[in-house]
Amino acid sequence: MSRSTTGPKKERNDLRRRRPVRRRRGGRTGGVRWRRWMLLVCLLLLAVGAWLVWPFWQLAGQFGAVPSKQPSRLYGRGDELRVGQSLKPEVLVGRLQSMGYRAAAAGQGLTLGSFRRQDDQIEIFRRPFPSPDGMTGKDRLRITFEGDNVRRLETLGVASPDLTSVRLEPPLIASFYGADLRDRRPVSIDDLPEDLILAVLAAEDASFLTHKGISLTSILRAAWVNLRSNQVRQGGSTLTQQLVKNLYLTHERRLTRKIREALLAILIEARYEKRNILEAYLNEIYWGRSGAVSLMGVGAASWAYFGKHPAQLNLSESALLAGMIQAPATLSPLSHPQAAKERRDFVLGRLAQMRWVEAARLETASRQPVETFDVSRVVRQAPYFADAVLAEARRRYAIEGLDDAGYVLLSTLSLDDQGKAEEALAWGLEALETGWEKGRDNVAPLQGALISVDPRDGGILAYVGGRSYSQSQFDRVGSARRQVGSAFKPIVFATAFEQGVATPATFLEDAPYSVRLAGKTWQPQNSDGKYRGWVTARSALELSLNVPTARLAAQAGLSNIVEMAHRLGVEQPLEPYPALALGAMEVTPREMATVYATFANQGRRPQLHGLTAIFDRHGKPLKGAASKPPTQVLRQDIAHLVNSTLQGVFDRGTARSARRQGISDALAGKTGTTNSRRDSWFAGYSPERTTLVWVGYDDSSKTRLSGARAALPIWSRFTLGTRPTGGYSAFPTPEGVVVAWIDPTTGGLATDRCPEVVAESFLSTQPPTELCPAHSGFRAQPLEQPQGIEPEKKGHPFRRWLDMLRGEKKKKRVY
Repeated sequence: MSRSTTGPKKERNDLRRRRPVRRRRGGRTGGVRWRRWMLLVCLLLLAVGAWLVWPFWQLAGQFGAVPSKQPSRLYGRGDELRVGQSLKPEVLVGRLQSMGYRAAAAGQGLTLGSFRRQDDQIEIFRRPFPSPDGMTGKDRLRITFEGDNVRRLETLGVASPDLTSVRLEPPLIASFYGADLRDRRPVSIDDLPEDLILAVLAAEDASFLTHKGISLTSILRAAWVNLRSNQVRQGGSTLTQQLVKNLYLTHERRLTRKIREALLAILIEARYEKRNILEAYLNEIYWGRSGAVSLMGVGAASWAYFGKHPAQLNLSESALLAGMIQAPATLSPLSHPQAAKERRDFVLGRLAQMRWVEAARLETASRQPVETFDVSRVVRQAPYFADAVLAEARRRYAIEGLDDAGYVLLSTLSLDDQGKAEEALAWGLEALETGWEKGRDNVAPLQGALISVDPRDGGILAYVGGRSYSQSQFDRVGSARRQVGSAFKPIVFATAFEQGVATPATFLEDAPYSVRLAGKTWQPQNSDGKYRGWVTARSALELSLNVPTARLAAQAGLSNIVEMAHRLGVEQPLEPYPALALGAMEVTPREMATVYATFANQGRRPQLHGLTAIFDRHGKPLKGAASKPPTQVLRQDIAHLVNSTLQGVFDRGTARSARRQGISDALAGKTGTTNSRRDSWFAGYSPERTTLVWVGYDDSSKTRLSGARAALPIWSRFTLGTRPTGGYSAFPTPEGVVVAWIDPTTGGLATDRCPEVVAESFLSTQPPTELCPAHSGFRAQPLEQPQGIEPEKKGHPFRRWLDMLRGEKKKKRVY
């Protein structure tokens, strides 16, 4: 019974206990909503955190590093100083000043980028600059002169100071900007003068060294100063806030942007040292414009406004730049010098108020006028060369673009030579248009090209692809394929000398000549329409005679001539047609410059190039295809015969007028003129320089010109302008070449009875052996052969006595 009454009671109690567990309607849904709200809040917090932190993480990855965007820069070849070099001290001073070096004031020590001349010595504190071996400079050099010669070169402050040679800073040739045209020249804070740093702090953030990213006192002080002056004289943002805004935020005036700016400034201050922040600020802040180019950072500003490295800025200049930060456009010393001066004086007053600079120095700085060095941002000083270098960088270093890539490109170009080349070409073309080409109704102007190279290594020294890059960007040095005319003839003679079918003294027939080919007759003629009978190979090349050259080409073999042309530097495909001997084929001036540089380099073909090294924006050298050393493609003795023969072009040949223009050195060269005078060429060279000039119209119109009329005067003007102090070097005589006295009318060995004798060069395997047939009669004696100097001519005593009675003198020439 008891069991029956207690059982149900227990079950009811169990039900009561379980009743609270019963789910009410909507309970499960409420819990889900709560969790969703929590998730949403977390996501919102994460988004807000990302909104705040993400720019900082961007900043953390790039802050303190070289700006990711800065223009690539192309530099020329720095001047080399050598012990024993002929150099006037005033010439060196002029070069230093042209590069922005300043003469140190009396009693002051040398600073970076300054020099001092005292008695027979010049001391230079070189700025850091790129070289093929990396960054160099930032040292002190002393050059001691003896008259107009360098007697000693020293690096001061090192254990072994004496040097045999040293290079100066290379000149900037071109800058490759991006679409936004921003110029940057990053500098280390260690290279900046203290005056500049103090002036910037005084003008923009006097409490920079003590605040943690934001400064409430600065905000209140700026508001009070601006209120009192009724104009904006100070800003409330710290340097760190300004840096954050310029790097990662917009310039919109919104509260949210100011909040992010302040938070990011605090985060940066917590992570980085003050000097890193200040260096980044000075390299990134906007400092106005120079022409169409925006100046970013103190490096670009210092060069644009004062033409000097920031390390050379004085107190007045430092205060002026610091004052510009507030409003670079309206405070520019170039366009608003008075406003810039007033702002500079305000910054000097702030420095006095802060007692950061001595009062005497501040007084001196305030009395100095605002002097600027307006260096407009010339994008490219040698534009055709810059384009050629870009193509070379793509080919050798696999670089697709240079704009804003931060590359440093070192080149072989001599900026001094480049200027003389551009001047010579402009002068020559203008003279031709007002002279020989006057009255022509051509719509397009007369064009020209000039390339000058060092044949010893192939380095390009000057490169002018046209008379005006702004009017035509077509590069006539490297891209214009023009008929070369008689400038091709030395290749024919080199082939003949190599094949052994001729020497410079070999006689060639200058008489009517024709060739039947494919049912057609080709009959060359000389430019004057005359024939001269038998002439020596030397005379045929000196006078640029077509008919003897065509005969010689047939003897040497046209296929051999094609092969020789390719060996010497012609890259275009050639066909072995008879007209090839007279240059009836198209090549570029650059190819022909390679050919003549090979002759100048004793048969060693150089690879023409404009680049010596490329560094990325971090200063790391790029690996690329190295420029190949010269390759021996023609025997030295054969090259010497060609050079010897082409030297006569100036004395007796088509380039005689160059002597009247002032060319006195024993150079070698050749004119070239094509059919209807459409193309005019001249190539001339010495062992250290090969220069080629082309003149013509882009549409191949007929002209009244020739190689001697058009190209030679331009070449002569440039060659005289670049002539070394001691003159151009003589061609060395290699082994395998002998010199013999011959009678030029017969080609035989000269005797004491020959009325005229010349010293001619021969291969040692082909010396003349027969005496002159016209003057080798009874008692005729062969002349003693020359041994480097012309010997005293000796004949039979009776013959000498008769000559003396008759007043006759032997004519002697040395080729």
